[in-house]
Amino acid sequence: MVFSSSLEEPLTWANSTLVRDDAVEVVRAMKSSGSGLLTTIGSLSLCRSLLRAGLVDRFRVVMFPVITGATGAERIYDGYPDVALEMIEHRTLDGRILLVEYKPRVLEHPPLGAPA
Repeated sequence: MVFSSSLEEPLTWANSTLVRDDAVEVVRAMKSSGSGLLTTIGSLSLCRSLLRAGLVDRFRVVMFPVITGATGAERIYDGYPDVALEMIEHRTLDGRILLVEYKPRVLEHPPLGAPA
């Protein structure tokens, strides 16, 4: 499924369906019907809205051994609510790249020590 209000059919991705309905409601229905593992790729705004709706079960974070201090343009989690992360799995890939999975919990208040 591809959630978009700007793309037009036909999509260039194989086995893809364009969905213009409310993504939160569609994902909520898919989860309640037991549709299996759902994964998002490439949409920060979709991820933010699913997290706020309580529909995110895991964060998979991949850390690459590179610091983009000169070329990095934005912080990818700007606009997200504050989230506590409980590590549930971790692996090292090819001896350098770390993949970590977390179970998220949206915080009702800023974490201790955070500026108000």
